[in-house]
This record gives sequence, structure tokens and C-alpha cells, in this order.
Amino acid sequence: MVQYVPPPDYRSLLPPLLACLPTAFVSPRAPPALLPLLSPILRQRVQLLAATSSSASDSWLPLLCWESEPAKRLVDVVSESDAFELHPVSGELDFGDVEDLSYRRLDEETLQARVIVTDLGLIIIYLWCEGDQEGGGNGWRVSEARPVKGDTEGVASNWCPTIADADEKAKENMMEEAIREGEDHSAMHGMNNDDTAIEDEPEEEDDDDDYWAQYDKTPATQIPPVPPSNPNKHVRTSSEADYFDRYTQVQPEMDNDDPSEDRRAIGESTLNGDVMATSMCRASKPDTRSFQDTYALPNGSGAAIADEDISHPTASPPAGLAAVSRLEESAECQSIAEMAVKQHVSTSIKSLFRLCRSSGMERSDFDRLVQIELETLSMMEEDD
Repeated sequence: MVQYVPPPDYRSLLPPLLACLPTAFVSPRAPPALLPLLSPILRQRVQLLAATSSSASDSWLPLLCWESEPAKRLVDVVSESDAFELHPVSGELDFGDVEDLSYRRLDEETLQARVIVTDLGLIIIYLWCEGDQEGGGNGWRVSEARPVKGDTEGVASNWCPTIADADEKAKENMMEEAIREGEDHSAMHGMNNDDTAIEDEPEEEDDDDDYWAQYDKTPATQIPPVPPSNPNKHVRTSSEADYFDRYTQVQPEMDNDDPSEDRRAIGESTLNGDVMATSMCRASKPDTRSFQDTYALPNGSGAAIADEDISHPTASPPAGLAAVSRLEESAECQSIAEMAVKQHVSTSIKSLFRLCRSSGMERSDFDRLVQIELETLSMMEEDD
């Protein structure tokens, strides 16, 4: 849906703007009545740049023009003209005759209108703004003020007498620009193809000659016979040897002896990782030494009897000796369990110390923490 845009009513738009222009020589800041008359981008420009002015004599009037040279002439026009004074009877500003309005569309969202005030020597360019809350909603806002003297912007631009003509002119300009870009692209592409074709022709001929000349220069070669391979024989190469040698430098996870571990910070322990295995092996072997000593004959007669081929029943150990053996095994099992518990406690303390050290805790803090826990355990024993 095309929105209707009414033409600007310059009879109501120009007087508030022209009345604010002379105040630029009184105050470095724009009057509040001027800001709603400006377009959003020009309003922001005047607010920011006028607020950052370093001198009290600086005027905000040049900020209404986007070019430096016309901005200087704009200040001269306003300062030298007496036409900005209010009429003594009506109290209004008489700006005289105004030329016919002209319009220009830059894109789908930018529509401008130009008002030329001949008696004042000013060109006011309005911009149609939608949703401008600070300016009072939809309407025409001032986007630039320029002097008529020395102005070349109107000659070079596409200004039309009506809004419909401005829309049609904008479409024609867009089509012409698209066609021009396509022709430039085609011309550039065709030029590159021609240059490439001209350069590739002698290169292709040279490549063909070089290719067939290779057969004349290539000597006859004989392929050496491949020695028969023995599938049962495997020769380890140096890369394979290096690969398997790396396993000798791997530290097993369950190994109790870690060379990279700093034992000075942990302290020495009386427990070894192989205590459990050694004790189990010792318990599984029968103790026949006491039995042999008990039943051995004096003067080594037992050895002589063993050497003889005499068939006789084997003597069994007495019941008291078996009971003593069971007691010894039970005591040894208890010792093994105790050693396992001690080893577990020692390993746990070492793991806790490594954890605290990795988190940045000092050794003294770790000792104090363990001591506090031990004292807590003593309090629990007293409660029990």
C-alpha cells in the first residue's frame, strides 16, 4: 500500500525556522523551538556538536549545512541581511516570494522537497519523516539549509516539479545505473577473456611441443626384479622400534613407584605397594621346615632313610602342631589386613595432599586441616 505524502506547506514551515536563525549569534546552543523542526539526523548533529563547542562565540548555524564552504556563506547571508527582523505591525517574518517547489527521491525511503526563498537568499531542503516522535509524528523536517549564491547542488541533482515525477525519475535512474553496471561488468569480463585467450594460445603450443619432446629425451629403462618376500619373516624397521621403545618410558597407573613424584614434599612411608602380594605368596607356601626338623633323626639318619627304597606309611603331624599352624595363619592374615588398611590410609593421605597442592594450598595449611580432623575424631570417640 502506497502512503500518501502531502506537499510541504511552506507558509507554515518557514516562519518558525527563519525566526530561530538570528539567535545563532546570541547563544552557542540552538533554541529548543528549533530542534523539533529538524530531521532526526540533523537534530542529533546540532545537539551533539553544539554541546561540545569549546568557545562561546561559536555558532550552531553552520551545522545546518553539510558542506564547509556553503556553511560559511550561510552565516554571512544571515548576519548581513535585515530581512530576518519581525514586521512591526503584524509581528511576523515577511520572507517574500518563494519559487515553485521541487522534489527529489533518493531511494524508496528518502523523499526531499526544496524551497528557494529568493528574497532571503536561502535554500531550505525538507525531508519527509515517518514516526518522528520528537518532531510530532509524520511530516516534513528540515534536512539542510544552504545559501542561493554559489549553489551548484540544484543544477547537478534531479529535482522534479511533482512527487510522481520524482518517483518516475528515481526508477529511470535506477534502471540506467543497473544497465551501466552490467555493461561495465560485461566489458571488463570480455576484456579479461580476450587477454587470457591471446596469452594462452602460444603457451598451449609450447606445452604440446614440450610434451612430445619428452619421449625423445627419455632413455630406455629396465625395471629391476622384485626379490621374493618371505611372509614368515618380519624385519622390524627403525620406526617400529622407536614406536615400541616408547612404551618403556610409560609410567603405569597402578605402579607404587613414580619417579616423577616429589617425595620430599610428601614424606617417606613405611608401606610398600607390594606388601599385600608378598604376604599372600608367603602364606600360600606350606611351612615344611618345622615338620622336617621335628621328625628328623639324629646324625642325619633321616636323609639316609629317605634315600632308601623302603615302602612304609608316612607319619602325620600331631594335632597340637596343626592347631599352632592355624593360629599362626590367622595371625598372619590379621597382619596382612592391618597392613592393607594402613596402606590404604597412607595412599589416601597422599592423594589428598596432591589434590590440595594442585589447588594452591600450602603444606602448613594441609597439616593444620588434618590435625583439626584428627582432633574432631577424638571428640567423636569421647562421645561414643
